[in-house]
Amino acid sequence: MIDGIAGHLMTAAAVSGALTHVDLRMGKQGSTLAGLTDALSTAITTGLRGGTPTAAFIDELRHTRYVPAGAPNDPDLPHVTSLGDYLAQHLHLTHPRPIEQP
Repeated sequence: MIDGIAGHLMTAAAVSGALTHVDLRMGKQGSTLAGLTDALSTAITTGLRGGTPTAAFIDELRHTRYVPAGAPNDPDLPHVTSLGDYLAQHLHLTHPRPIEQP
């Protein structure tokens, strides 16, 4: 829940640990918010399946600002500035960037 709006986030990963699917659902079915989060999930999943690294989505969505924002119902994330920021912070925690080799 973010700013009183209930939702859920589910992700799936390949055996290798690489993120392959994002499903973010917020708001009431049929609402603008539900439609936009569904479209965002579809766009990210399509990008991941096409080879876009998870880090690219984290970098682009982190610190985006729009409502809903505030304290999510997640003890690991004390504050988010938008749904995009929540998604980026969650993915950063659950799918950290690989260590770059020198």
